Amino acid sequence: MAYAWSRTRMGGWAVAQSPILGTTIQVSLLKRKGYVSLTDYYSKVGISI
Repeated sequence: MAYAWSRTRMGGWAVAQSPILGTTIQVSLLKRKGYVSLTDYYSKVGISI
């Protein structure tokens, strides 16, 4: 199934919302790797959204 989603002609937004991507890339993993969410960044620099 992951191969099928990787070969799609859909736009990046549609692929980002796919169920495969939701199970492979998790927010907790990204935080452990050092990535910061945009919400956390904006809170840190004082920009209101």
